[in-house]
Amino acid sequence: MNNLLNNKLSIMKKIVLLLITGLLLYSCTPQENPDPNKTKPTVTTGQITGITTTTATCSDNNVTADGGAAVTARGVCWSTTQNPTTTNSKTSNGTGVGAYSSNLTGLSPKTTYYVRAYATNSKGTAYGEQKTFTTLAAIASLTTTAVTNITSYGADTGGNITNNGGSDITSRGVCWSTAANPTADLATHTQDGSGSGVFTSTLTGLASRTTYYIRAYAINAAGTAYGQQITLTTPASISLSKTSLTIAAEGGTNNSVTVTAYLAWTAEVTSSSGWLTLNTTSGDVASSQLSFDVQPNTTSQDRNATIRISCQDMHLDITITQLRAGGYIDDGNLL
Repeated sequence: MNNLLNNKLSIMKKIVLLLITGLLLYSCTPQENPDPNKTKPTVTTGQITGITTTTATCSDNNVTADGGAAVTARGVCWSTTQNPTTTNSKTSNGTGVGAYSSNLTGLSPKTTYYVRAYATNSKGTAYGEQKTFTTLAAIASLTTTAVTNITSYGADTGGNITNNGGSDITSRGVCWSTAANPTADLATHTQDGSGSGVFTSTLTGLASRTTYYIRAYAINAAGTAYGQQITLTTPASISLSKTSLTIAAEGGTNNSVTVTAYLAWTAEVTSSSGWLTLNTTSGDVASSQLSFDVQPNTTSQDRNATIRISCQDMHLDITITQLRAGGYIDDGNLL
């Protein structure tokens, strides 16, 4: 019984000794003595000015009091969500109290941002009142599509609007001209709907054998944007297998020339004395035959006639020469 009591007393003495030792150690450790006179700084947020598509200025921010401790950092912070902090995007605009301006960069077009000035001292970071602004829309980004299905009078092209600049595309199409850098206010433009993405355009009313400059365009609230300029040269509207033909004095029927055309064509005799008769006076797209009859030449002179082929904005002449009766007389070539 005595042994048990002695053991309990020994344990209690050890506990007391440990408590006393802990108290002594705590009393010897230097303790922080908070200064009740120090607080976070006081800062106000300025006005948002100079707003563009990707930048803005927050001017007249002001650290009006340092809270009793040196201001070691100041600036503005911003975000697309409310109550931004220095963990969001921010500027660094020196130290100390007083007014300062901050330039916000790297913004997105047509986007609403929330902004607060901040100031930091040893007590922490304080924020000014929240301001909000919306960046301006940018013009669209787009490319011009390569030209296909080229004819003497038209072609197919289009564009691809890859970024609307933060504002709806209200009009899009292609514009063209025989001068470089055509614009959408020319009469020669298409209107191919609205919105972003790929669109196709058909050019019409072109002239043959002509070089055109072409650009896709897209219009939004910020203005008109253009894709890269490409060129197109239209081919001739018609071609002939022959532009001259010599016929024997005996004449004959169904003499012919092949006409290849992008559009319908017509033919007429513009110079003769009635000895050449057209069997064909018109033709359609692609290749077709121009046929004509020639009466015998009983005179002693060669004779000539001209057949004119007209298509779109082109005229091509075929010269028909018919030899005189008996061939070439006294010229040393034919007897």
